[in-house]
Amino acid sequence: MKYETLLNTLDKICEEAPDKFVSYKVDKNNIESLNQARSKAFIHLYLKVKCGMASFLERHDFITEGTQDGGVDAYYIDRENKKILLIQSKFRTTKDNFEKKKITANDLVSMEVQRILKGDGEDSRGNSFSAKIKTFQSEWSKISDQAYYKYCVIILGNLENYTDEQIKRIIDNSDYEVFDFNRTYKELVFPLCSGTYYDPKEIKITIDLVNKEQSTLKQQISTNLGDFPIRVIFVPTKEIGRIMSRYKNAILKYNPRNFLSLSNNKVNRNILGSIINNKSNDFAIYNNGITIIADSFELTESTGTKNVGQIIMLNPQIINGGQTAYVLSKIYEDQKEQDYTVFDGKEVMLKVIILTSKKDLNIDFIEQISNATNQQTRVEEADRRSNDKIQLSIEEALFDTFGYFYERKKGEFYNGIDRKYIDKNLVVNRYSLLKAYLAWQGDVANARRSGMETMFKEKRFKEIMKKYADFKKMFFAYKVLTNIETVEKNKNHKFGPSMKYGKMAIIAAIGTYGISDEDIDVKTIDTLAKEKIEKVESLWGDFINYITKKPENIPYTIDEHSLDLDVYYKGRTVNSDIKSFFK
Repeated sequence: MKYETLLNTLDKICEEAPDKFVSYKVDKNNIESLNQARSKAFIHLYLKVKCGMASFLERHDFITEGTQDGGVDAYYIDRENKKILLIQSKFRTTKDNFEKKKITANDLVSMEVQRILKGDGEDSRGNSFSAKIKTFQSEWSKISDQAYYKYCVIILGNLENYTDEQIKRIIDNSDYEVFDFNRTYKELVFPLCSGTYYDPKEIKITIDLVNKEQSTLKQQISTNLGDFPIRVIFVPTKEIGRIMSRYKNAILKYNPRNFLSLSNNKVNRNILGSIINNKSNDFAIYNNGITIIADSFELTESTGTKNVGQIIMLNPQIINGGQTAYVLSKIYEDQKEQDYTVFDGKEVMLKVIILTSKKDLNIDFIEQISNATNQQTRVEEADRRSNDKIQLSIEEALFDTFGYFYERKKGEFYNGIDRKYIDKNLVVNRYSLLKAYLAWQGDVANARRSGMETMFKEKRFKEIMKKYADFKKMFFAYKVLTNIETVEKNKNHKFGPSMKYGKMAIIAAIGTYGISDEDIDVKTIDTLAKEKIEKVESLWGDFINYITKKPENIPYTIDEHSLDLDVYYKGRTVNSDIKSFFK
């Protein structure tokens, strides 16, 4: 499924191209042209995700693929981080080739890194470099502080047959990164679909020093989890709007909500009004502010511009105040012709918790802060569990093994669905997965009657997921549920009223037979689920007769021939009945 999602993503990138770019607008029946278009789109994918380039035209300008390109298919000059990226890409047109075929030394030896960087007009064979390579050389020559820049070769393809020393020797002793098929799926495809691809490694905020006798409150705070340096400062609302608009979900990784789920809330109208309708700085007093965790916080008041300072934070993440940041981003995006005067003079309080080491990144600690400070809007229990290690493990395992997207945060994959990178059927509903897995374990009654809030309460959630490493059976139970729902639509089934009330019972019945992990394969999982459903379906009439005659089920009887199934499937006998009959 992952390769199919990759192809679909590349096709959607091609569709972003303006009509005049005919090499991207190809007939899908013309296989050769289609593969050539996807090959270029593969480079677009890297530039979009790793370089934060949202515009098709902007990305297209950096692609040099063609003749006399010096073995460089694309480049990127990262002026902010002072890096030169030289990209070579080998897109493979079948799943097996994409995941198994290796780049060879002959492919790499064509890269003439040093000749290009030194400004030579010709390659080693005396051929003149292409116009796009010369454009790059011209841009590179205009950079005044070249000595500070590092360059890196990016290899999009599988490269396993050579040592580090051999690779460096082939590519002019350059640093390099390899994006093999696994890394492509994990670091390019998945982040694009979840909207977390603009990685905020370093964020700069311009601040106004007017009316600030002391710009920052600095304090060391002792907690039961250690000591943390804290910085508190008022920053322009426009800057927060700009940052949130760019990074969206990527700066909300540890927030219980994501960018989309912040959109529908009455609190937003109050925040919006306090910015739009006021000309004074009331917002700085009335708003609770934004809490960020970051690896470091640096402030300079000497920027060369009077009354202007700058903050630099490394690896920042918003853990509280996402609602405020979301509204500011929407106001920022809505300003026509980039007229941001609506933000003039309006600030918001920023509280930064500095993590002095990686061990400080404690999910329980983050959750405590979020729970304690988030009073504006209620956070659902399911969202509170969204950053639990179990949830993260399930998300990774289901994508790696099956190519499915586990939605641990509500609306997490809206970006991928909205842009049609992924089929919505590949998104796994967290509540459905939890119910199905609980039923698979034999607890039909609770799976049937428990709402999402109950099932995602911390203690209950961890009880259900105590065997979360058994994720293959968990996913199979979910696929059984989705296939039961398909059977229900067809209406030609033998489950009778049980189809409405007893879906969890059907899953539990299948669970009594058990299944081995070796039998659960993404290619055959739906077929296997259908076979198991049909097996149980053939026995369901006998099961209904069995439970109707049991004295223990008299409290659920309507008459001597039938039970109130709505009540029965939530009752105290259903679990043991299924186990005794189907085992």
